Amino acid sequence: MPRHFEELLATIHTLRAPGGCPWDQKQTLHNAARYLMDEAGELVEATLAGDVPGAREELADLLFMTCFCTEILAETEPVDMNDIARQGNEKLIRRHPHVFGDTKAANTQESQEQWNAIKREEKRAKGIDPDQESVLKDMPASTAPLHQAYGYQDNAADHGFDWPDISGVRAKLDEELGEFEEAIAEGDAAAIEHELGDLLFSIVNLARWHKIQPDMALRKANNRFRDRFHLVEEDFKSRNVKMKDAGIDSLEASWQNAKKRLS
Repeated sequence: MPRHFEELLATIHTLRAPGGCPWDQKQTLHNAARYLMDEAGELVEATLAGDVPGAREELADLLFMTCFCTEILAETEPVDMNDIARQGNEKLIRRHPHVFGDTKAANTQESQEQWNAIKREEKRAKGIDPDQESVLKDMPASTAPLHQAYGYQDNAADHGFDWPDISGVRAKLDEELGEFEEAIAEGDAAAIEHELGDLLFSIVNLARWHKIQPDMALRKANNRFRDRFHLVEEDFKSRNVKMKDAGIDSLEASWQNAKKRLS
């Protein structure tokens, strides 16, 4: 095992041991898993920004949290990082027979079909009949809703439940928008929420047809809004004017200027 990795594991063990850090000692596996998710999100942010040093730092944090989770698990179960690494490596080799075995995969589709077939056999070995399961893949409750919607739609499309062309997707989006507007006109709060959910679901499907990950598209839009809004704030601060007193026309003019500066 590489020296620095061993040192990381030793550090984590010291943090959890008697005399270590009170904060680290009180963490449960559930808590640590949640922090691991946060670190994964920060890694995504760094990659979107093209921040290589930041990506390295977030990878280090992600590795720490993975090892931290394993340390907590090892306190009650006979497992260590070698066991986790072995299990992961065996799974990768088992699910890539076109690389490590004697089968062939000419393209991504064929390799994915092999992967899915092997997963089905793994389930049968555990006493689970994959033919009795829904085609919608199980996702943890913590899955981001946009990603969950995309996954469900993709699963359904793989089994023929999809529009023949994108015109059907656009028509459905228009239909959902109309129903959303009707709910607003009726003033029914529950119906408005219901129809907004359907509208968002249809937008995700439009993204899927264009091979766009909606959560990534929204994350980028959030970043653009943040950067532009910061410029608007700087603009009004430089003029010693409070934004809430400026009026929408002045705010919009500053916003359009910010868009030009960051285009």
